Amino acid sequence: MPYYDEIVKHLMDRFPDAFAALALASIDVEVEEKLTTEQSTIKMHHSDMTFRVRLPDEEAILHIEVQTDDSRDKPMSLRMLAYASFLGLQYELPVYSTVLYLRPGAGRTDMGYYEYGNATRGGLWFKYTVIRLAELEGTSFLDAASVGLLPFTPLMRPPVGMTSEAWVEKCVETTVSARVDDQTRATLLFALSIFGSLAHSPELFQAFISEEIMRESPFYEVVMQRGIEQGIEQGIEQGARETSINNILAVLTARFCQRDLQPVKYALEAIPDTDRLTQLLQTAALTPTFEAFLQALDA
Repeated sequence: MPYYDEIVKHLMDRFPDAFAALALASIDVEVEEKLTTEQSTIKMHHSDMTFRVRLPDEEAILHIEVQTDDSRDKPMSLRMLAYASFLGLQYELPVYSTVLYLRPGAGRTDMGYYEYGNATRGGLWFKYTVIRLAELEGTSFLDAASVGLLPFTPLMRPPVGMTSEAWVEKCVETTVSARVDDQTRATLLFALSIFGSLAHSPELFQAFISEEIMRESPFYEVVMQRGIEQGIEQGIEQGARETSINNILAVLTARFCQRDLQPVKYALEAIPDTDRLTQLLQTAALTPTFEAFLQALDA
């Protein structure tokens, strides 16, 4: 969902040190500035964040990519290589890259490197850090130094023997008691409910976090409005699909009344593309035979 990216970027802007410490597995790192990649010649995802950081022995670029699920368009290793290559060329500094996987089960096949070639022909070996939140010990992040990461703690591993409900309640209680202003606390709690729902029932967060508190977050109304708009759009699209399917079946019934249309109905209902259904409606009206329509349907 698009608002995941916006909330993540807000949290990284607000608490860059916490994310840098997680990505580099070190508290001895200072974030000097956030870098913009909006003018990049390579397409960066909205959830990408890039910082100039100071480590004990060097200055470097830190690139963090947050993934809800596995990469679908391109292998993550190739994406990370492309990002790091571009950033290294632009800033002429070492680039350290991290992928942060949110949803439990995501990133299991991401080995954290890309390589090819051999000693004779040459080649390349590129390594980046892979962090799967479900594999992290959640109690390690319930402290003042990790305030910006509190929204992600429900996705982490609870103490042995603790139920999911008790763990979520503990995460919420820690966030409520965080030493931040009311608006920031509201945003942290709202983000916690949003991201936590990737692993737990949304009703669980409703039981522990009041809507009144979350309303104080500037993201609340934005996300709620988008949810309403998305629902309306989906409803309109669904209505258009149903109308197209009913029209196709009506035309076929009128032209080929002796034919069994139930298999056709099932096939049409499996087509999500309304443009495709519109084409099939035209085909149903013009096709010379029922068999010709079936061939177009299977094409």
